[in-house]
Order: sequence, then structure tokens, then C-alpha cells
Amino acid sequence: MVYTPCRPHVDDLEKLEFLEVIMMIGFSIMMWFVSIILFFVSISLLKGNYSLMHGNVFDNAKDKEGFAKATGKPVLLMAFGIAVSGIVAVVTNNIIISAIILICVVVIMGIWLVTIQRRFA
Repeated sequence: MVYTPCRPHVDDLEKLEFLEVIMMIGFSIMMWFVSIILFFVSISLLKGNYSLMHGNVFDNAKDKEGFAKATGKPVLLMAFGIAVSGIVAVVTNNIIISAIILICVVVIMGIWLVTIQRRFA
């Protein structure tokens, strides 16, 4: 007996496409919630509230409020990058483009945070 793979029926393909759309909408909603949380954290940091900050560089910084304000800008960039990634996921229905945007934003934010930590260290 020779095994021949069955071709999916048209109904199965339509169900699969529908599930892909639902998963992308779920992904984008999750990204939007995360971006809203990061947006509020960045606003708090930009106001100079440093109660959520900790770490070796922060503990040794003389200007803690300035360090918090400087850190708030890359966090705000990350919030907008995650929101854009969620929007792109819904519009294009392509996770690869959304992931590329996220990776680019994370790399830019990481470089920015390293420069901030070196300035306040």
C-alpha cells in the first residue's frame, strides 16, 4: 500500500486562513496592551519618577532623576515600536515583517540604553 498525502480540501484551507487571521489579531492586541503598559512606564520615567528603577548603574548614579528621564526616552521608543509591530501584523497578516520591526526597535533601544548607562556610570 502506497501512502499518498491527501490534498487539503478548500474548506480546510479557508479554516486555516481564518485561524491565521485570528492569531494575528490576537498577537496585535497583545502587542497593543504591552505598548500601553510601556507607554505609561515611560511617561512615569520621563517625569523623573525612579521608584521602579534598580540596578548597579542606578544605585551608583548621582543624578537619579536625570537617569530616569534619560531612560524614559528609549522605553517610549519601545512602546511605539511594539504598537507599530502590532499594527503591521494586522495590516499585512505577516509575522515576519512584524518580527523584523521588533528586532530593529530592540537593537536601537539596546544601543541607546547602553549609551545612557555609560553616561551615568
